[in-house]
Amino acid sequence: MSRREKGDSRPMMFEDFFDTFINERGSNGRKRSSENITITNKEYQALKAKVEKYEALVEEHKKVKTWNDQLMKELDDMKDDARKFKELEAEKEKFLRSLLQVRADFENYKKRQERENSNYKQYILEGFLKKLVNHYDDLIRALNQLKMLEGADGITKGFEIIVKNFEKVMEEEGVRPMESEGQKFDPYKHEAMMLEEGRDDLPDNTIIDVLDKGYFLNSKVLRPAKVKISKKSKLQNLNEKIEIIQDNQIKI
Repeated sequence: MSRREKGDSRPMMFEDFFDTFINERGSNGRKRSSENITITNKEYQALKAKVEKYEALVEEHKKVKTWNDQLMKELDDMKDDARKFKELEAEKEKFLRSLLQVRADFENYKKRQERENSNYKQYILEGFLKKLVNHYDDLIRALNQLKMLEGADGITKGFEIIVKNFEKVMEEEGVRPMESEGQKFDPYKHEAMMLEEGRDDLPDNTIIDVLDKGYFLNSKVLRPAKVKISKKSKLQNLNEKIEIIQDNQIKI
């Protein structure tokens, strides 16, 4: 009768191992009895130790397998986290590029607005200063009229102070008068109002009189000068052309 049939409480695993041991003993030439098998206490203790070691190894294997499964799960989670991290990095780069583009657009917009505001202020200032120089011309005319009056010295001196203060304001704003008389006509600075022919003593297009003074605003023309220019007689121009032709023929 087997140990299980006799009510042996040892684990099945031990019994399986014990049966294997008995089979091995039988295979070594010992005859196996169908009823009773006798082993020594030393052999029993050795078998028991082996079974306990085996069972301990089985338990350790279960722990290692559980730990390994946990590590594999954590590794998978880490891989998922890595993929999510890469996706977040890509999103971050995308938003960063968008932010830089928005910032660049804003900077360009701000610079454009500053230029437009500056140009608008300059436009308003030029319009105001043009009116200012027109009033200045009126003050000069009035002052010249006062100088022609007898007994108006006190008024004239007071008016001269007003004119000087006016000139100071214009100078502080960058307005300065244009010196045009005796210069060659420049369409960017001058506006020809009259032409005087027969001025053989001067080159053509020489400014001989300033009808309305011109003004600069810093380096820009604020108001062109209205001028009268010279023109030589036709005979003089013809003689000069003949002289030029003769000089060229002599050189050749």
